[in-house]
Amino acid sequence: MEDKWLEQLKERADQGMLRDVHFTAKLENGVRDRIHKRSPRMSFMRFGPVTVAALLLVITLWQVWPQQVEWGQSGTDPVQQPPSLLPGGVLQSPELWKPSPVVEGTVDNLTFSYLGEKPVRLITDESNIYAGQQQKFMWMLDGDFSKTVDIVAHDSEGQQVELGSFEVGGGIYDAKGHFPSGLVLPTPGIWKLEVRSSGKYFGHVFIEVKSGISPSNQSLVEPLIRKFLETEGDKLGWLGKNRQITIELLHVDAPSAEKRRAYAWIRVQSENNSRNQCGDGV
Repeated sequence: MEDKWLEQLKERADQGMLRDVHFTAKLENGVRDRIHKRSPRMSFMRFGPVTVAALLLVITLWQVWPQQVEWGQSGTDPVQQPPSLLPGGVLQSPELWKPSPVVEGTVDNLTFSYLGEKPVRLITDESNIYAGQQQKFMWMLDGDFSKTVDIVAHDSEGQQVELGSFEVGGGIYDAKGHFPSGLVLPTPGIWKLEVRSSGKYFGHVFIEVKSGISPSNQSLVEPLIRKFLETEGDKLGWLGKNRQITIELLHVDAPSAEKRRAYAWIRVQSENNSRNQCGDGV
């Protein structure tokens, strides 16, 4: 029985971490010397062969075990070493709230760009999304969705905005369904636009909403202000005919494509009878 037990013990050791360790006569003598130094009065004659084999196995394991655990000051509690993937062993937590990347696709030799991934993708000018100003979006849906879907927006601070219900039309590009929308997000930051079908979560896309005035509103509003000032020339006659107009847009509210409210600092300066005259206003 003892020989059979020892044979099984050796087989398990050969299959485990000791498979590359050869228990040579030198190693055996080293183990015996270590035991003899710890207990001079101990004699192997007082133990059976099973006990001797167990002692040899334990000490051998102690000698060859990889030093992967650092022990605490008490000597009893193991302390795992920090990972060394980054300098100082600090793991970088993943950034969950970030804009969906722009992906380019081709269908029937037509190339298009979109944000997100199936089942919800979004076609828009991602560089033109500004707080308080409407932006056009084209949604592409795949999978099983209802005829009408809802869009709910969430930002990283916990704010939630319901953006309305939309009727889904037929396919576009490589998508099963699509619908257009003009949406306004109230504050800058990272927003998750979530699509809900039959009241249940269907998919989402992350976008970045910037602060300031969008390039599209900048190019549209400023010429309108300048044209207005030119048509009001009679009211500015006291400034003379040669006038220089400077316009600085401060803010634009554009809740829809039809309604825009612009705030601007306007400076009208002219030279009249060798006198510099100017008028400022908002």
